[in-house]
Amino acid sequence: MIWLDFSMFLVLFGLFFYVLASSTVTVLHRIYLFLHTVFMIWTLTQFVSQTTSAAHFKLFYLSISYTALSMLGIGWFVFIVFLTGQSYVIRKSRLFLLAAPALISVAAVIVNPNGMFLQINDQLAPMKQLQHGPLYWIMITQLVLYMVISFIIMFYKLRVEKAERQRTQIKTAFNGMFVLVLFSLADLALNIIIIEQFIRYIPLISVGMAFAAVYLVHAIRRNKVLDIIQSVQRDVMNTMSMGIIVLDENDTIIEVNKVMKSIIRLRIGDKFNPALLGSQFKGAPLREFTAFMDAQRARPLVRHEVEIAIQFDKYRHVIVQSAPILNNKKTPVGKVLTFQDVTELRLLVEETNIQNEQLQDRNRDLLIMQDELFQANKKLEHMAITDGLTGCFNRRYLLHQLEQEIVTNIRYGIPFSIFLFDLDHFKSINDKHGHLIGDEVLCSTVDAVRGALRFTDILARYGGEEFTVYLPHTNREQADHIAELLMETVEHNKVNTGIGEQPISVTVSMGVISIEHVEPSDLTDPKAFMRELLAQADAALYEAKYSGRNRIVKRKLA
Repeated sequence: MIWLDFSMFLVLFGLFFYVLASSTVTVLHRIYLFLHTVFMIWTLTQFVSQTTSAAHFKLFYLSISYTALSMLGIGWFVFIVFLTGQSYVIRKSRLFLLAAPALISVAAVIVNPNGMFLQINDQLAPMKQLQHGPLYWIMITQLVLYMVISFIIMFYKLRVEKAERQRTQIKTAFNGMFVLVLFSLADLALNIIIIEQFIRYIPLISVGMAFAAVYLVHAIRRNKVLDIIQSVQRDVMNTMSMGIIVLDENDTIIEVNKVMKSIIRLRIGDKFNPALLGSQFKGAPLREFTAFMDAQRARPLVRHEVEIAIQFDKYRHVIVQSAPILNNKKTPVGKVLTFQDVTELRLLVEETNIQNEQLQDRNRDLLIMQDELFQANKKLEHMAITDGLTGCFNRRYLLHQLEQEIVTNIRYGIPFSIFLFDLDHFKSINDKHGHLIGDEVLCSTVDAVRGALRFTDILARYGGEEFTVYLPHTNREQADHIAELLMETVEHNKVNTGIGEQPISVTVSMGVISIEHVEPSDLTDPKAFMRELLAQADAALYEAKYSGRNRIVKRKLA
């Protein structure tokens, strides 16, 4: 059973680097990776402690594991606070107070006064030589305390939260935490009985950590809880000169840019109402802004605008705009409020011709801002459909494009072909030369493949070192010719591995499927038909791999 701990450590270690490599490291990432590190330290030190028979060494390794475990509760609590949009709770002045129970537990583990946490009793059997003292239950108490508070926060947010995305995030954390608690209770109950009967220790808590981590990582990727796009949008917002407040469908503040924060103190997670805008919005400005918000709620799909004169150091003219945020079903899921100070613009309109130059400068600034917004949107569009490493299209774009093209091609009897290929022995390149050279090989191979394809062909990264090519208006004979040319091009492509090193080349194994004629009446489900095509291409690819690699297996769908 000791190898089960080590196996769970390897699972957690792999997931750690998967999250680190596949995502932008945001605050939520850092908190989750801290939890993941606790999981890994626990499983590794539990494994190591069971590989030695010396009680003193075992005590040392278990002290490390319990030190990590002592930080699990506060780590999970902070993760839940940030995930539920209540990060304002974690202030520097409160951080030490919130972490005090965990720090006391860590101190108890490290100091272990008179063996009151863990003590060695040489008179007992080997399985019972290390006994838990009263301070051990202090650690258990503080973990239970943090977990109970975390569950209370999640139950409360699930009860009051209406936004589906936020509820999904909370349910993800709730399920992961529930799995961990369930295995922990089973470990505590089962191993007390087992130790009493002198049976080997079964590391259920390690299994629970691994299950919780696997579930959380899967949910993070599936639901895009820590999406990179959010980080990019936040950076774009903070470069704007206008104040921006983003609200969800329940008028809860979910984002405020730096310009707005410097003027008015708003907290993410608060319910937005005009009173939050401070002393500047009083009297007539408050009534105007309240009427503006009421009009927006009455017609949520329409853009609204109002100009308000408010008092800062002097009276300022501010244009407030409201724009709906729509999902892919054109249903409003929130709104964006922008606050643009147009006082100078108003003064310039009223001034004489001598000041026309200042007005033109202002207009140029607005044009630059529009261009920046346009470029930012283009960048976000490009990132959404391309692979970040190779620059070719990503799998999502390919499947979307194929689904549309298949219907058109079959309706009008247009032949088309699909290649599915991957690099032979790519893992050995990573193992021998490192992942940086492996990335160079991928990028260089993609560039070579592009050179062998036509302008109308679509090259996409299907996953890992596996790529797909869609060739419109291409029958089997043409596809065979292009496939041979592609194989030859890749094989003759050389990639430098460093000064003094020989350049390397790779080969590919390829599955080719050509569709020349399908009756339109047979196409009842385009998605199912597309999945069948890709499955056949994948089967052909694996036939090529298992037949010796560096070859093409061709199939034809009549």
